[in-house]
Amino acid sequence: MQPFDYLNTTYGLIWTISCIPIGCLLAFFGVWLLNRIPAKWLCDYNETPDEELLSGKRFSYVSTGIPTAIAMTVCLVLCRLQFNKGFDIYFLLLSLIIFIALLIAAADIKYQIIPDQFTIAIGVLSAAVSVYDLVRGFDILHGAWWSPLAGAGIGAAVMILIDLIGMLVYHRDGMGFGDVKLFLAVGVLTGFPGTIYAFIISILTATVFFVIIIIVSRIIGSKTDTETEAAAAAETDKEGNAPAEAEEKDPGNNTDEKEGSPVQENDGEDDENSEPDENEVGFGSYLAFGPYIAIAVCAYIALFDLIGYLTGLYLSLFN
Repeated sequence: MQPFDYLNTTYGLIWTISCIPIGCLLAFFGVWLLNRIPAKWLCDYNETPDEELLSGKRFSYVSTGIPTAIAMTVCLVLCRLQFNKGFDIYFLLLSLIIFIALLIAAADIKYQIIPDQFTIAIGVLSAAVSVYDLVRGFDILHGAWWSPLAGAGIGAAVMILIDLIGMLVYHRDGMGFGDVKLFLAVGVLTGFPGTIYAFIISILTATVFFVIIIIVSRIIGSKTDTETEAAAAAETDKEGNAPAEAEEKDPGNNTDEKEGSPVQENDGEDDENSEPDENEVGFGSYLAFGPYIAIAVCAYIALFDLIGYLTGLYLSLFN
């Protein structure tokens, strides 16, 4: 049944409205679950959990629960409108995948870890909905039996390729293996060519995020520089002379006047040989790509009909 036709029925209207409280409840249950799962689930292999993980107060119902509730509600409503009456199995399984994907996004954003248990759950659910789709002959998600296998293979291969490129450029892992496993699981659901669409969505989402981060960082940096200059000017006016740091020095004198010892010049060797900060984004650091994969699978499910329509419209240009 078409989305608008479904909304015009009492049954459809009630079901669609019910997705709002269901989405909110699932989101806050997800925060509770993330605070209750074993601490080792949120650690790398052989890593000892810290006090925060052991305390059980890892995620806030405000900072994590509210955004998750909004995303969960929107995705559930759109999913129900597309997989409505007669396709309840699809809706149930896809809703669970959305729920787990949002938990993965929250975990990877804060701890840069994708729990294997969540990845396995998405893989099992993806396999279940794919088998159901093929056995029932609906061919909604997959047009052939090899589609889930191709999707899983392409998803994992693309992530491995990106990781290899990161190792060649930065000489370290550019992407965690958890991302590889997650995209493999997602590929079972999206199939071929759906995995390609999911990958494009994840790349676009990551690009938009980093552009926003760069813009915000520059705005904050510019504001900080302005405040520093204003404070220095105010102190100069107050004392009647420039601060000690601003005093001119003889460019030819490399001796510290107070101590009488020569000032060591930086020849640049230390900067070249020093290890880059692992927390510095964009300098060979680990890219937490899991949230963008999670967003991609949620968007792929929520906008499934729209993606299919746009794809068909694009392909029609070549006919």
